[in-house]
Amino acid sequence: MKNNKKLLNNALTSMVINLHDQGYTDDFLATKDEQLFCIQDCENYSLADLNIRVIDQGFDQFSNSYKYIHTIETCNGSKGLLFTDLVLADAEGVN
Repeated sequence: MKNNKKLLNNALTSMVINLHDQGYTDDFLATKDEQLFCIQDCENYSLADLNIRVIDQGFDQFSNSYKYIHTIETCNGSKGLLFTDLVLADAEGVN
């Protein structure tokens, strides 16, 4: 009989919880037009209007690939996270 336990991303989950505790609660998605879309406020933001930092890289067991974790701060004070396969060109280097 197969073991049907779901794979958990323990390291990524711990990072997200820690960042949520620091106020990075919004979720961002990269769009095709070089903007980021915030899921919570349904707003598109130009990369030039955001403070973007790459803070780490973690292995995602669901996609079986490494993801870069970016923190995002908007001009209106919103803070959130972005997970991507690549580092955003305007982002600062990994700490």
